[in-house]
Amino acid sequence: MKSMKTILSFMVVFIFILSSVSAQNDSVSAKLPKFSSDIQLKHNPKIASYLSIIPGAGQIYNKKYWKLPIIYAGLGTASYLINYYYNKSQYYRDEYVYRINNGVAFHNPDLADKPTENILATRNTYRSRMEISIATFAIIYALNILDATVDAHLYYFDISDDLSMTLKPSLQMYQYSGNYTFAPSVGLKLKLK
Repeated sequence: MKSMKTILSFMVVFIFILSSVSAQNDSVSAKLPKFSSDIQLKHNPKIASYLSIIPGAGQIYNKKYWKLPIIYAGLGTASYLINYYYNKSQYYRDEYVYRINNGVAFHNPDLADKPTENILATRNTYRSRMEISIATFAIIYALNILDATVDAHLYYFDISDDLSMTLKPSLQMYQYSGNYTFAPSVGLKLKLK
């Protein structure tokens, strides 16, 4: 029983010493955010957002040049598909309108063997694909702006290989509500670097 009390008292003293040492380190690091906020004023996320209205300009501002081909490939592919499906939709729409208005079996010889209902269904399919391509273009454009904004926010974020995690025992004193008595609380402190 005495050895258990000795070990417990040793742990309390050890935790108290470690918490006071880590408290000194925290007070030194508390002065650093003021300096880092001054740095972040130089690289403004609003500027990156406004520049990315022109696709890729926000990524150039953030010095993420490798993202430019991805953005332009996505927007270019979506634009090509919008144009392709629009032309196909108009081709089948013109054929359908000609058949309905003139009562003739076909206008284009390539579509002579297709019934009028299939012409309308094909036109609707191409129109639906065109609308999906327009939505894809809008999503890629919006992601361009969002990516530039997030990159600007994380411009000074440390991504070095010197990342670590430490787990230390902690002793803190808590005050009971209404009383002026303090009680110790033992726990673990997790610190990420």
